[in-house]
Amino acid sequence: MSTRVWRAGLLACVFALAAWGQSDANKGQIVGTVYDPNQAVVPKATIKIRNLETGFTRETFTNEVGQYRFVLLDPGRYEVTAEAPGFAATTVSGLVLNVGSTVSADIRLQVASTTTLVEVGETLVSVAPAASAVVDRRALQDLPINGRRFQDLALVTPTVQVDPQRGQISIAGQRGIYSNVMVDGADYNQPFFGGIRGGERSNLIFTVPQSAIQEFQVVATGYAAEYGRSTGGVVNAITRSGSNEFHGEAFYQLRHKELGWKTPFDRQSLETQHQFGGALGGPVRKDELFFFGAIERQDSRTPRLVFFPQLRRVTPGPATAEAYDYHMSLETPFTQTNDGTALTARTDQQFRGGSRLTFRYNFSDATALNATTTGTRIEPTIDRAISNNGTEKDRTHTGSTQFTWILSPTVVNDTRFAASYEIRPRLTNSRTPQVSSVIGRFGGVDFLPTVQDDMRIQITNGLSVMRGTHTLKFGLDYNRLGTFQSFGFNQFGAFAISGTDPVVHLDILSLGGSIPNRFDDRSVTYRRQIGNLLAKYSVHQAALYAQDSWRLSSSLTLDYGLRWEGQWNPTPEANNTELVNLVKGFRFPIGGFDPTVIPDAPAQFMPRFGFAWTPTISRRTVIRGHTGIFYAATPMLLFAGPMNNFRWPPGDVSIQLPRSGSTVYRDLLAVGVDLNRYSLDKLPVLDVELVQRAVAGGGAAPDPLRGANLLAMASDFENPRSFQAGLGLDREVARNLFAGVQLHYVNTVHLQRNRDYNLPPPVIRPTDRSLRPFFGLRSGTPRPIPTLGSLWVRESGSRSMYRGMTLSTQYRSQRLQFGAFYTLSETFSYDDNERDATGVRYENSFNLAPEYGYSDLDMRHQFTGYAVASLIWGIDVSATFRATSGRPIDPRTGADTNEDLGGPDRAYKAPGVPFQRNSFRNRGYRTVDFRFLKSFPIRERARLQFSCEMFNMLNFDNVVYSGTNLNYGLGIDPATGNPVPPPATFMRLRLPDGSYDPVNIQLGNPFQAQFGLRLIF
Repeated sequence: MSTRVWRAGLLACVFALAAWGQSDANKGQIVGTVYDPNQAVVPKATIKIRNLETGFTRETFTNEVGQYRFVLLDPGRYEVTAEAPGFAATTVSGLVLNVGSTVSADIRLQVASTTTLVEVGETLVSVAPAASAVVDRRALQDLPINGRRFQDLALVTPTVQVDPQRGQISIAGQRGIYSNVMVDGADYNQPFFGGIRGGERSNLIFTVPQSAIQEFQVVATGYAAEYGRSTGGVVNAITRSGSNEFHGEAFYQLRHKELGWKTPFDRQSLETQHQFGGALGGPVRKDELFFFGAIERQDSRTPRLVFFPQLRRVTPGPATAEAYDYHMSLETPFTQTNDGTALTARTDQQFRGGSRLTFRYNFSDATALNATTTGTRIEPTIDRAISNNGTEKDRTHTGSTQFTWILSPTVVNDTRFAASYEIRPRLTNSRTPQVSSVIGRFGGVDFLPTVQDDMRIQITNGLSVMRGTHTLKFGLDYNRLGTFQSFGFNQFGAFAISGTDPVVHLDILSLGGSIPNRFDDRSVTYRRQIGNLLAKYSVHQAALYAQDSWRLSSSLTLDYGLRWEGQWNPTPEANNTELVNLVKGFRFPIGGFDPTVIPDAPAQFMPRFGFAWTPTISRRTVIRGHTGIFYAATPMLLFAGPMNNFRWPPGDVSIQLPRSGSTVYRDLLAVGVDLNRYSLDKLPVLDVELVQRAVAGGGAAPDPLRGANLLAMASDFENPRSFQAGLGLDREVARNLFAGVQLHYVNTVHLQRNRDYNLPPPVIRPTDRSLRPFFGLRSGTPRPIPTLGSLWVRESGSRSMYRGMTLSTQYRSQRLQFGAFYTLSETFSYDDNERDATGVRYENSFNLAPEYGYSDLDMRHQFTGYAVASLIWGIDVSATFRATSGRPIDPRTGADTNEDLGGPDRAYKAPGVPFQRNSFRNRGYRTVDFRFLKSFPIRERARLQFSCEMFNMLNFDNVVYSGTNLNYGLGIDPATGNPVPPPATFMRLRLPDGSYDPVNIQLGNPFQAQFGLRLIF
């Protein structure tokens, strides 16, 4: 083969390699055009492909314009051979096909008598309508990863962050619960809570062995019509398969608490963690049947400490000594565990002609003592007593099968079936009333004990048809979701004190002093569960789609399609006719609702369009763009309260004290309960009937739901819908070195928020010169329905807007690969709740305009990247890095200043003018993780690797303002109308002695090392 021919073939192939975002779910495509020496197309050429690892083969022919396409291929390394009469066969070898991508390999045939072989390397130029990023097997195997949760490596890709409330993956400024995580082409989302399988436990434990993941793809925006149920991007992962050679690994990793530094608050609180496991895969019958299995285990122990930083701001006196001493007695160390096991087993059968059948089973089990969380990270020190904690358990089963059926060289059908089941029991450390104040919490957790399970059955079918320059795909997708839970707030009662003054709160909790009776203050509320805690219901989701990839020429492709989704929700059990009639026809000041209806979403249509253009002959430059409509699915948790609150008996319904204008102490005293007789460690669990009599004013309780807080769905509730648009450019600036820019725009409407309908219109009090609207529920103002408490209605009236620009550079060769990404973005929203179970977040239900501001997810600057390098003497080094600007801070008063018994009230910047939500900015975050790996050859195909990983290697403090240090105060003096400066604690980083204020928290951990051994064979 002449040098000229080799170079021509290499140029035609390398510069044509292209990753098309989101093709064929967990599969990929190889496309190209065959030319003769004069650059004329060659129709009816025979094209054969072969997987270099499994021996898989398939054959097709070029169309009338010389184009060919292979769809639904398993990711891996391939060779493509082209043959035509009068020409020598030409083989292009070394093509790397990633998940969800399309590799384009043009081939030039030569007039010769010998076969031409062209070896190509991997390229990162993406001529795709939608930008995507792939984390491949080498990155998963060699990059430092803190916890072996594959999804954590998504953070090295552009626009991805962890949402601050639930810890789920947020993409392009969207809520984490609306991201779609897929494994082997099937949804791997927790249908009840939203986010990845495992729910909030997935932040701390792996549910799929890392060694079982081959690679994954992250698509921020603009994915094809084949994909849905997400406004927040797609994470598309695939598991490993066996091949024609036996391969395996075994590993052990140790992270000891002594292999790290103290926190910036001078505390040693790092985990001791053991992780071990292995994987094995290979042939059962060469070229036909393969197996793969992996199992991993984690045992973790972390020292924690109960610590109440607010007590350090108090000098105890006679009025506060009792509560002060009791809280100090609760400041004890404890151990938090985090243990889990995960395994994956898979088989693959290849048939002659290219059809393939895959079975996979995945199991995980996790237990964590003293680790109760609602998704937020667990701090080294917590202001919750051991009694206010519990045990987290989680177990998942997932099975899937996929059959890719080659009907003809141009017609391929792909069928997938998946079923998953998850159960999550959560136990309490104490069956006593919860007491919460600015100081902290003690007593049993107000939402424990509970158990919740859910299941998903999914059937998907897609038919791909290649006709001329068009590749058509038609598909359907059906999901049946079911759930059962035994859950209820305030099962043993819960006392809550509003405000931010620790001295006042200690006085309220203590006997004697300026507040002589315990809980005898209008800032105190008490709630008691009266329901049977049960809920069981199902949701049905269906989708149809049609899409076309039209190759107008070798340099321009149009992708367009239409997706339809329908969601059929459960019907509430609303057999409490008296309550339904009371609420259903009532016109509240902000509107009305029907508690007997949860609206379906049967008509969700999503047109999508994209293009990719390589404007130069060299194809070194790619310009791409996309736009479309995208809908997300609503997590089933949002239906739980509306399903059971209006039945008899109710499921999760609490009644509330005090009565308007009274106090909790006086209301309970009227029914014979004197809270002064009980010490703080032995507060009573009150009978439901007794609390009902207290709510009724001391007599008989004619209405058992008097004072109840209820949940319902808005009569016009809709699933979130986003409009997305993007424009990008990539350029190969040198061999294997690529640079690019990508613009993203996402405008999302119909986002969920809770809103209290049972509120009286606010008034401006004559003596209040700050002109703050006042509801007066603590002072005696009646609600519109005075016999009920809050009526939280789940509306879909919120919205958000994201716009961002990402600059990227990537390099990939055999010995070195790296990527660096800088994203400049803005995210605005009205509300950012990640499916809040109860409560509200706005300052004034009658004026939501000030709520539109910077989103909690707004991250103005984000710089991320990774690097993997092979050095001499069997040494490999790798690193990941991440630096972000700070999240917004909402300037709050720290108390229920307007007495709406709702969310935190906002400071005012002028009389009658509240601060915009999230007007201030917190500190940023930086971290560098590093891994050193040394290989020792054992024999030709086996080696032992020693690794040392350093997390937060440079020990950045990453301390951010938190807790009461976020409270701005009133802002405007209600007596004078003059500005009031914020307290000295607002955004205070350090104390006068130079130490960090203990009210703040550290994001992430201080420096910690981990050592490991891995045998690869």
